[in-house]
Amino acid sequence: MSPDTVVFGYANLLDSFARFCVPVFFMASGAAILSRDYDTFDFYRKRLYRIIPAFVFWGAVYLGYRIFVLGEDISPLKAVLAVLSGHIYYHLWFLYVIVILYILSPFIRRLVVSIGREEGFVLLFVWVFISVLLPHAEALTGQKIGFSYRELGSYCGYFMLGFYLSRIRFSRPLVALTLYILSSVFIYLLTADFSLQKGEFVSLFYEYSSPLVLIQSVAMFLLFSSIQNSKIHAYAAHLSGLVFGVYLVHPLILEHSKFIGDLSLKGIFVFASSLLAVKIMCMIGLKKVL
Repeated sequence: MSPDTVVFGYANLLDSFARFCVPVFFMASGAAILSRDYDTFDFYRKRLYRIIPAFVFWGAVYLGYRIFVLGEDISPLKAVLAVLSGHIYYHLWFLYVIVILYILSPFIRRLVVSIGREEGFVLLFVWVFISVLLPHAEALTGQKIGFSYRELGSYCGYFMLGFYLSRIRFSRPLVALTLYILSSVFIYLLTADFSLQKGEFVSLFYEYSSPLVLIQSVAMFLLFSSIQNSKIHAYAAHLSGLVFGVYLVHPLILEHSKFIGDLSLKGIFVFASSLLAVKIMCMIGLKKVL
């Protein structure tokens, strides 16, 4: 898609305002999981007991989809290699990260509760500097920076960041909303400008390790945490039990929604259909894999 088209601009606008979704999920998970003390093996039993069936079920579903619907030639060996390499289907990378974070969670919990607030600030600063700021500067300048390591763990950083932010009493939703809007607008404008200059889509400002995405995610996390409406919280709590399933199933519906041209309508259709599919799966006894 050419960056100078209206469709590209519209898609860029929608995506720029939604970059926070994955980071905020990890932040919310960190806030919930790291705020409680667990016996390590009891934690493994409960968490992995839930994620492993989902991993196996959806891995089989998407491998079967690729073979029997998309017509790909996947031998048993290729299937095993796809599982080991994390290339079953494009969105299932998330399951691999979740498994790793679950394994590390009891130890991260001991770390974050044993160090003081000042040390926690230093830890987060080191993460932001090495995994967010330096990689971004490296990408912008084209100059290799030796201490730049995005691989240090952007997801693990968001996981811990959620824990620390959850312990802050924040009551200025308008400030958070303003930061969210400004960071989203800058993501949109910079992506449009760099893409037009290069003649193709530039994803630099979309990356979860982007400083602007970090600001946007923190702003959205604080915005939700500052809302004191019990009805919104109750609705969010009800929906939270279904969103993991929506994420897992939505590519199947997205793949077959090409008959809808408008991006907004397509998004609404895919979400609503995925939500309906998840509710049906819960009704027929497949809740354990959602």
